[in-house]
Amino acid sequence: MSVVSSSNSKKVEVVEMKNADVLNWKDGHSSVKTKKAPNLSKMAVIQLRRGSRSLFFKLTHADAHFTELNFLRAKFELKEPSVLRPHDRGIEEAKKNDIVKKLCPFMPPNRRAFWCSLPVSDVVEDVE
Repeated sequence: MSVVSSSNSKKVEVVEMKNADVLNWKDGHSSVKTKKAPNLSKMAVIQLRRGSRSLFFKLTHADAHFTELNFLRAKFELKEPSVLRPHDRGIEEAKKNDIVKKLCPFMPPNRRAFWCSLPVSDVVEDVE
């Protein structure tokens, strides 16, 4: 992160994301209601209004009025989502040690830090 923040002349603030920053949002749209709706790329102006469950849009900037699109399922509850992964997934400690011992000597120094700081877990399975 320090490389990014030092290379952009301090114009951009770099924020490290944590597990708590990634939320488990539920899909609540109705495919029947959105089938006839225009694509987001076709909309020129989009408006979301506080307290409303609808999306308001204009297809051109010249349109006088917004078109209302109620795209959510009727029984969908709007609520604060939970954290997607409460802790780091990690890899098996033996696997990490093997990679660090055998492969890190061949890696450039900027790549070694990732593998050395990778979290470990005993209850994780390999993902294919």
